[in-house]
Amino acid sequence: MKNILTATAISFFLLFGLLSCNKGGDELLYHSNIHLFNLSGYNNSNEELTLQLDTFPPTVTSAFSKIAFGATYNFNDPKKQSLKFTMKSKASDKILLEREIRANDTEAETNLNLIYMNGKVGDFPVIPAPVEGKVQLVYMFQSNILNYREPVDIVFKKYYFIPKVFEEVVRIKNLKPNEFSQPISFAPFPLGVQEYNGQKTPVLFRAHIYKAGTDIPYTQGTSYEFNPLTSVAPTPSPVKASSKLLIINEAPVNNMIQFNKVLEL
Repeated sequence: MKNILTATAISFFLLFGLLSCNKGGDELLYHSNIHLFNLSGYNNSNEELTLQLDTFPPTVTSAFSKIAFGATYNFNDPKKQSLKFTMKSKASDKILLEREIRANDTEAETNLNLIYMNGKVGDFPVIPAPVEGKVQLVYMFQSNILNYREPVDIVFKKYYFIPKVFEEVVRIKNLKPNEFSQPISFAPFPLGVQEYNGQKTPVLFRAHIYKAGTDIPYTQGTSYEFNPLTSVAPTPSPVKASSKLLIINEAPVNNMIQFNKVLEL
């Protein structure tokens, strides 16, 4: 009987100790409140940007460059239950973006994807994941010279050098300048010398920018001329599956409209 009582007392003591440890573990877990903050995108301006999470040392993003900022914070101090993230113009110290992160936020991770241009912060689209058998494209068109503000179509074409024929593949429709398009896609196709109507011809990939809903160059009525062979928007390769985002703008040569690739991701 004595041995039984002793064993019971030991078991009770061990159980009490185990419960005490679990309680302490719960308290430790409660104070281990880890939050992740991720900021990505593109600084499409000539300004340097200062990125700072609360009182931690700031980082600087150069002009016309990718934005990449990440931080992990553990809200284990009951007196410190919120953080503030700011994005500022380094030159003027003007706050461009501000976001508060709280320890009791239901999401343990904050992900922001943005673009800064023309003095404004906007959403930066997520580039579609690659899909076998598809070329996927997202475009932004910036009319930085003509200041064209009406919607446009960006029309992607095959160009058969002989007999100088364009064949439409797909088009981005009704795209407003300075906004990102919805993704479009088409099946990959080869370039180089191919047969067309019984004769060998080089095949090229070209893109023209038209007034929305038409095959009329958006430059019609301006002082800039349009040449179907040289007034072409930058394009990625169409020969294999890919997923690309491009920002393009105007780069005329004399009075001939041409275009420049600002960014390709």
